[in-house]
Amino acid sequence: MAVPSSGALSMRGIRAELGTNNYSNLTSYSNISLSSMSVGSNGTINTNNSSANRPNGTTPHQMSEFYAYNHDEPSAVTYSSITFSYNEDSAAGACEAEQTATVYYDNSEEFDVDLQLYADSSGNEAAAGGYYKYVFGTTGWYVEDGEIIESFSCGRSERRLKYNIEFIGDSPMGIPMYHFNYKDESHGKGRFVGTMVDDLQRLGFEDSLFEQNGEIWVNYHKLDVPFESLTI
Repeated sequence: MAVPSSGALSMRGIRAELGTNNYSNLTSYSNISLSSMSVGSNGTINTNNSSANRPNGTTPHQMSEFYAYNHDEPSAVTYSSITFSYNEDSAAGACEAEQTATVYYDNSEEFDVDLQLYADSSGNEAAAGGYYKYVFGTTGWYVEDGEIIESFSCGRSERRLKYNIEFIGDSPMGIPMYHFNYKDESHGKGRFVGTMVDDLQRLGFEDSLFEQNGEIWVNYHKLDVPFESLTI
């Protein structure tokens, strides 16, 4: 319990806050000194409190400097920003980069499922729901009420763009899966796992396909096939 923000203050209460993080603790103390408390001799002053809510350590020492002081005040959250390709309704729309959106997140947290995203740098407004894809990548995140729910992927999957193609089996949905390399390493360097556009067309999965810059891409979010690099 923090020191009250107004009214009469107790020297014993301030000492209890410094010693037990509880202004109302009934621990008895002797030889209490406002000077010692103000300079941190009875507990290093927690600078996570705003400057108005903690003693400044210089004379004249006044009890009022401890108003609203919280000895276990947590550090303030620092939010970082990231700009994604965004689409409210579909991963394919996000893959096609029709619009962008900037979101903010607690940079002490891992960017993964369950992370909360915000529309403002103060963390007061949840980010809009929808699909967020890394601008220079092929993966992204589906968000509801500001919270990351799951990841999705989209990528070039026309057979003509690949070589060293190796069939590795069918997914539970019956979709052929392959290991492959891209002929153009700007599309991705090293070995990948994914599927092929012609297989999806043959099997009736056209709703997972979309065209971008003259190429047919796959919205892997609609399939049970992974699309990822196998290169470590």
